[in-house]
Amino acid sequence: MLSLLIYVFVTSITPGPSNLFMTNATRIYGFRDGKNFIFGILSGFVFLGLISYIAVLLFSNYIQYIETPLKYLGFIYLLYLSYKIFTSTNGKTTSKAYKSFKSGFILQVLNMKSLLFFITLVGAFIILMATGSTWVLIDLVVSLLIGWACLLIWAFAGSVLNEWLTRHQTAFNIVMALLILYSAISIFI
Repeated sequence: MLSLLIYVFVTSITPGPSNLFMTNATRIYGFRDGKNFIFGILSGFVFLGLISYIAVLLFSNYIQYIETPLKYLGFIYLLYLSYKIFTSTNGKTTSKAYKSFKSGFILQVLNMKSLLFFITLVGAFIILMATGSTWVLIDLVVSLLIGWACLLIWAFAGSVLNEWLTRHQTAFNIVMALLILYSAISIFI
């Protein structure tokens, strides 16, 4: 159980597309105006958890065949996100999607880091450790709560550091783009 908790925390708290986009959303709009986007990401996280659990159970024999295409699609998607962040100028004019539940949900569902996180979580930890359906559910819920907490920490950071991040927007965009690029490259590491 300790290894599961460490895996969930470390993977959830490290920078990834959802964490960085939540930070940027609250930097631009704050919690109140970015709440739909944040709720979309959090809902997408739960959706991915449930879908990954079902997929690993149903398709465990086929994961090796779909893993490589998923990695390449995720890589291309993350490159696109990195480019969009790098080339954005003023958050308020280019980031209206940060107010939308749908945008947050889709971003999370297409987030390769989260998808691989859940496949690894369910396949390597939950299914092997859990002794019954109740424990599987408990492990999944605990993992989701830790993931949500980590996502909200990043959102809180964007809200608290709003003025500083806005003053250094170009540097912030470059760092965010590079972190997303690193996320893309780390799919193959």
